[in-house]
Amino acid sequence: MTLTSEKIIAAADAAEMEFARRNFISDDPSCPDFLDFAKILERSQLHAAVAGGATPFKKWDHLASLAKQLVDERLVLVLKARQLGFSWTVAAYAAWLVRFHRGANVLMISRGQTEAFQLLDKVRFILKNLPVSWHLPINPDSRSEIGIPSQDAKITALPSTEDAGRSETASVVIQDEADFHEYLESNYAAVKPTVDAGGQMIMGSTANKRKMTSLFKELYRSAPSNGWNTVFMPWHARPGRTEKWFNGVRDTIPSVELSGMSPEQYMEAEYPGDEMEALAPPRAQSIFDREMIAAMAEDCIEPVRKLGPSSIYQESRAARRYVAGTDVASGVGMDYSVTVVVDIASGYVVADLVTNTLQPEDFAQASVELLEAYRMPYWGIENNFSDTVITVARDLNYPKLYRRRVGRGKRVRRDYGWRTDRMSRQRMFDELRAAFNAGHLTIPNLEGLGQFSTVIAAPGEKPEAMGGAHDDYVMALGIALMVKDDMGMAGGTGKIIQMPALA
Repeated sequence: MTLTSEKIIAAADAAEMEFARRNFISDDPSCPDFLDFAKILERSQLHAAVAGGATPFKKWDHLASLAKQLVDERLVLVLKARQLGFSWTVAAYAAWLVRFHRGANVLMISRGQTEAFQLLDKVRFILKNLPVSWHLPINPDSRSEIGIPSQDAKITALPSTEDAGRSETASVVIQDEADFHEYLESNYAAVKPTVDAGGQMIMGSTANKRKMTSLFKELYRSAPSNGWNTVFMPWHARPGRTEKWFNGVRDTIPSVELSGMSPEQYMEAEYPGDEMEALAPPRAQSIFDREMIAAMAEDCIEPVRKLGPSSIYQESRAARRYVAGTDVASGVGMDYSVTVVVDIASGYVVADLVTNTLQPEDFAQASVELLEAYRMPYWGIENNFSDTVITVARDLNYPKLYRRRVGRGKRVRRDYGWRTDRMSRQRMFDELRAAFNAGHLTIPNLEGLGQFSTVIAAPGEKPEAMGGAHDDYVMALGIALMVKDDMGMAGGTGKIIQMPALA
C-alpha cells in the first residue's frame, strides 16, 4: 500500500468520524451518522438461523424517530412494548455523548443493580465495537462506571434507590423501565436540580399494570403541557411482528410469567397496541367496558365545525331534544372544565366544550353560546367548587337550569346545580356505566372517550380517574344523564325550574 493510499484511507476515516461526531442520526440518508457505525450484540438463536455476535444497529422507523427525539428534545418520555430496541438506542446515545462531547456526565438509573449493569454493558459493547481508530482509553471501566479521561466524560449506572442520583450534576439522566422503579419519585426529586438547570432527562418504560398510579404515568398523561415530549412504541413497530406472531406469543406464555394474570392481560401490559391500552388500568378495576371503549374509538371523528372554543360534532336538529351537563374545574390550568350536549334519544354527544384555560366567567359565557345553538336544552351545572358558572348563567337569563331537591318535608328546597357527594356520585356512575356498557352512548371526541379507560374503583372506594388522569369529561356526561333522568325525560320525577327573565 502506498503512502498516498494510506493518507486517503486516513482522511476518509477522519471524515466519517467527523460526520459521526456531528450527527447521532442524520436526516440525510447520504450523510453518515453515529448509528451507522454502532454495533449491538445479537444473541445467537440456533433454531432461527441467527448466528449472533456484533451486528449493525438497525435503524427501524420507530428507532430512527426515537433517536431524533433524543437529539432534539430535552425531556423525553417513552411508553413502549417489550423488546423494541429502546435500551440499545439510549445506550448508543450515551456512547455517542461520552465519546464526542467533552465533559458529558451521563447518569443511568435502572430498576435494580443487575439491570443497571446490563444497561451499562450495552454502552461498553458499543464503544468497544466502534472503528478501532476511534477508540480512546477508558478509565475507570467497572461494572458501574465507564470513564473517558481525555474527554472528561463518564457514565454511571445505578439501581433505583432512595438516594440514587442525589448530589450528581448530570448532563443527561436516563431511566430505563421507569414505571417499575421502587423509588422513582425519590430519584426524580434527587435529579430534578439537574433537569431544572437545563439537563436532559430520558424516561422509558412499559406500563406497570400493578401500579394504578405512578409518576411515570402522571407525567405521560400530563404531557406536553408539563414540558415533556412523549413517544409511544406499539408492539407492531418492530418489523416482522404480525398478528400471527402476537397470537403465538400470547398462546405460549409460561405460567410463571403470568403471575395471576390472564394471557390477554399479560399481552395488554407487555405488548400494548396503543396508548389507551398501555395506560388503562387492569380490567378487574375498570369501571367501563374496555372492549366497548375500543369499539367506540373507531367511530370518533373530528368536529364538523368550531363554535368559538366549542366543538360541534352534529348540528342541531328540529325534531331532536337535548340535555347538557357541565363539570367545573377547581382552577385554571389544572383540571378541565367541560360542557357536553347529548341527544336524548340517541345518546350521541353532539357537541362539547373542553378547556383548562378559560376563566369560569368566560367558560360560562362560551357554554351558554354553545347551548343556544341547541335551543337552550336542560342544563345541569356541577357546583362543588364554585357557583360562578351558575351565577353567570342566571345573569344571562338562561331559561332551563337544573335545581336539585334538598331537605325533607316542609323544609325542602331546590338549590341550583348538581352536587357531587358520595351517594350522588355512586348513583351517577352506576347509571353512566350501565348506559355506556350497554352501548347506549356515542362519544365522538377521542380524548373525551379516552378518559373512560382511566376510571377505576378499588373495592370499597369511590369511582375516580387514576392518578394523573382526568375524569372531567366523564363527570360532565354523567351529570347530563342524571339531569335527563331527574327531569322525567326517562321516567324520572324531577323538575326543571323555568327561570324568569331578569330585569
